[in-house]
Amino acid sequence: MKIDKSRGRTDSWFQFVTFRLGEEHYGVPVWKVKEIIRPLDRFPVPGMSDPVEGVINLRGEIIPVIKIHMVLHVRRSDGTKDRRKEHIIILDAEGGGFGFIVDEVIEVVRISPKDIQGSPDIGRGRRGDAGVSGIIQVSGRMIIVIDPKKIIEKCLNIEEITDNCATDGVTV
Repeated sequence: MKIDKSRGRTDSWFQFVTFRLGEEHYGVPVWKVKEIIRPLDRFPVPGMSDPVEGVINLRGEIIPVIKIHMVLHVRRSDGTKDRRKEHIIILDAEGGGFGFIVDEVIEVVRISPKDIQGSPDIGRGRRGDAGVSGIIQVSGRMIIVIDPKKIIEKCLNIEEITDNCATDGVTV
């Protein structure tokens, strides 16, 4: 797993924001997270590719919101689950940001680098697999660590997002 050792680190520990998609647990490096917000109204943009649900206006900044469930091939929680736990994780990018809708934000965890295992090569080639960068175990839960930059690069047309959302590029 490639991790920028100069950021998101406390001594020899890495920090990850963990969240739930369906019944699975995921994590992103904390230094890539700009903020976590409650869901806002999303506005569709004609001609944008399917994983983009629309855009939100966050204090004057137009941010594309990605259907991360679709990208990672994870079923959304059924309607009986509490939708009040949904959040949008806003990820920082040089020219703006983008968001992932998640079913629930769990916690921020600190992990020793030795506890991060590489992702298995089983099932490679699916759309979102390129974004899996490792697996960690916390409190009996397996957490799949994803690299948002890889997901955006592999699954979306970057020019389409930047043209339609008036940002200068998406680099996480």
